[in-house]
Amino acid sequence: MNENESNKIEGLTSWGIALVITQLFRLLFGGYLIAFDQYYYNDLESASTVFMIYVIIGILTTLILVGRKKPGLYGLIALSVLLLIMETIYIGVYVSAITPDPSWHDPFASWWSLVSNYMFPLLTLVFAFKVYREK
Repeated sequence: MNENESNKIEGLTSWGIALVITQLFRLLFGGYLIAFDQYYYNDLESASTVFMIYVIIGILTTLILVGRKKPGLYGLIALSVLLLIMETIYIGVYVSAITPDPSWHDPFASWWSLVSNYMFPLLTLVFAFKVYREK
């Protein structure tokens, strides 16, 4: 077994492994967000939406694990870009509102959540592009 083969797990290179591990931690964070929406804000609709987003992330990660890298990578890249854009728009609208809608969640209430909402999609983009460029 040479050095290049020792860094692979069933066809995944070290960048692929990093991407999958990032997605696993992202799914754990998604569970935190779902619980936060459900129990702190008592908002079943928001919790359900977050649940569906993280189900899609789980499905796309599973595609990568079973060898369907291109659809999984394209999906993760597109979803990460979309989530980054939507989070930025949400914060901008929330901050610019003179009197924010009371049904909106304060994005600054949990700094852990705010930082993670940017960190995980950015890490996903970096690792996904590294995996995509591999042969």
